[in-house]
Amino acid sequence: MNYTTTSFALELFMSTTSKLLSLSILALLTACGGVRPYAALAIEDDAEQVSNVVVTDPDLYEVIRVGRAGVERVAGSDQIKVMVPIRNISGDTLQVRVQTSFLNLQKQPIGDETNQQVQILSPGMTVTHTVMSRTSAARDWTMRITPNN
Repeated sequence: MNYTTTSFALELFMSTTSKLLSLSILALLTACGGVRPYAALAIEDDAEQVSNVVVTDPDLYEVIRVGRAGVERVAGSDQIKVMVPIRNISGDTLQVRVQTSFLNLQKQPIGDETNQQVQILSPGMTVTHTVMSRTSAARDWTMRITPNN
C-alpha cells in the first residue's frame, strides 16, 4: 500500500466511524428524552389524562395539572370556545406559554391557531385558560403548554 491508498482508507474509515457515532448519539438522546409531548395529568385523582392538552417539557409535566375542559359552540357564529383550568402544584411561581390549535374531524390542523399566550401561575394557583376558534370549521382542538424561558 502506498501513502495515498493508506490515506484514502483512513479517511473512509474515519468518515464511516463518525457517521456511526453521530447516529448512535442521536439514538441515545432520543431514547433518554422519552416521548414528547406528554398528555397533561388531571387535577382530579380519579380523572383520566387529558389527551387534548399536552405538556412539552418533562420538568413542567411534573408540576402542571389540568382540569376538565369545557367546550361549547358559540351561538350564531358556530365557533368553538375552549376553557381549560391549569394548576401549578409546585412551590414556585411558574411562567408558561399556552397555544391552541384547532383541528378538523380527522384531527388535522386547519390553520386556526392562537398566539402563544403567557400565563403566570403562583404556587397552588389555578387559572382557566379560555380560547376561541376564528372560524366555524373547527371540530376539535389541541392545547400545548410549554415553559416560558
